[in-house]
Amino acid sequence: MLRLRTLQIGECHAPAWAAGLPGLRGTTFPALATLIETDSACVLVDTGYGPAFFTATRGFPARFYRWLTPVHLPRSRHLPDQLPRLPDLIFLTHMHADHSAGLIDLPKNIPVIASAEAIADLRARGDLSSLGAACPPRLRDAILTRNPQPLERGPQIATGLEEFPLGHDLLGDKRLIAIPLPGHGTGQTGIWIPEIARFLIADAAFGRRSLRENRLPPGVVLSRLGDAARYRQTFARLRALLQRRPDITVDPSHCPEVAG
Repeated sequence: MLRLRTLQIGECHAPAWAAGLPGLRGTTFPALATLIETDSACVLVDTGYGPAFFTATRGFPARFYRWLTPVHLPRSRHLPDQLPRLPDLIFLTHMHADHSAGLIDLPKNIPVIASAEAIADLRARGDLSSLGAACPPRLRDAILTRNPQPLERGPQIATGLEEFPLGHDLLGDKRLIAIPLPGHGTGQTGIWIPEIARFLIADAAFGRRSLRENRLPPGVVLSRLGDAARYRQTFARLRALLQRRPDITVDPSHCPEVAG
């Protein structure tokens, strides 16, 4: 048994051009999380926005984050109200607030996993640096109280994907494989689900359309949120994978097509 459910945990408003899409007007980007249920475990991949985001951006200078990318989170979109059950494990693809703030709404006894690189980077950042990395200090501190553990504790295995040959076995049964997707943020990692040919790619692309049409965000945006050169490399590998394996469905974390 394997069931996958996409949840929209709020949304933000930002210029279309910032995601490599045509037009100068603003557009809405959903903040998506994915609940995966298998025979052995229920895994929540990312947590979207949450009240912790608004708490963390109440004062200055963090409030500029809220002004630059206005967030809408109606009560019906809060994470706990959308979960059919509590997960056994929470996996954060990276530490940006739109992927991690909803974590604070969930019980503290649920284990949290992320890449070792993402965890170490979050712990090392001072307040201004953390805000610049899209995780305001109060949210950073709240995440670290959950004591996230490195996914690399799981065994490294072959993925069966030429473009992304190695990953870490998240549950020990080779059904969910965590694959590094460098370039956006620090330590960004996606989840490959071989039996349904589904690849949760976080922010390695901002939408399926971006990959289809080879639309990269502008360099200033890529550099602001990570490593532009590594982002371009990961993006190119994803496009090559989809051209070779058209049966694979990719789920970017802010894609309106995925949100439905």
